[in-house]
Amino acid sequence: MFAYERKQQILDILKIKKAISVDELCKTLYTSGATIRRDLQVLEKDNLIKRTHGGAVLLEGNSTETPLVLRESENSGQKQLISELAIEHIADGMTIFLDSSSTVSYIIRRLTPFQGLKIITNGIKTASLLSDYKNIKTYCTGGVIRDNSRSLVGHNAEQFIAQFNADVCFMSCRGMSAEIGATDPSDEEAFVKKEYIRNSRKRILLCDTTKINVNYFSKVAPLSEFDQIITNDPETTLKFSIFTRHAAATPDG
Repeated sequence: MFAYERKQQILDILKIKKAISVDELCKTLYTSGATIRRDLQVLEKDNLIKRTHGGAVLLEGNSTETPLVLRESENSGQKQLISELAIEHIADGMTIFLDSSSTVSYIIRRLTPFQGLKIITNGIKTASLLSDYKNIKTYCTGGVIRDNSRSLVGHNAEQFIAQFNADVCFMSCRGMSAEIGATDPSDEEAFVKKEYIRNSRKRILLCDTTKINVNYFSKVAPLSEFDQIITNDPETTLKFSIFTRHAAATPDG
């Protein structure tokens, strides 16, 4: 097992149990105590957990965000499928907003065939990946770098986004439900996403099924503000599509 996979499993266990001992983690993950203690040190440094005598506890519940480096490896197959469906909404010459999410980063790998794209993002890694493409003109916001996320947030980021009109925006979320909509652990990230929505002609939410019916601290937008929701499961996509703007604008019958 890779180190990042083991750390993610520790976080997943703590999200359920809230507190756990080193001995229990060793038995669950078939790993030595020394290795588990090193993992806990790293997670504590990232402000995700607090080490206790002989174990660890999770900090802040759902307001605690998993680092991007760990999120990138989560559900990669689902995110690849979502990216395949997402590029159907891209055409040559478009202006596109991309957020800083790990899900959106999978779209970048599929942009080679397109010409004349202009992309605006608040994602530092997103912008770095886009810089390798000669067919794309990339704009990156200013702002404050958020811990663990490699994204730029704050007033400067929001102002920068507000200068542009995008044909389409692609964004993900940390949680989604029919009642509350798309949510995120960070209010700063939520404000940036709101600005993307406000300045886009078409708004597309990307969400793998592990995030369904999970709610986080900050509301991004109700599902009625999105034109389309793309998940990795056709039945789930159909279920949530009835809450989108397109469905709301379609007369019954």
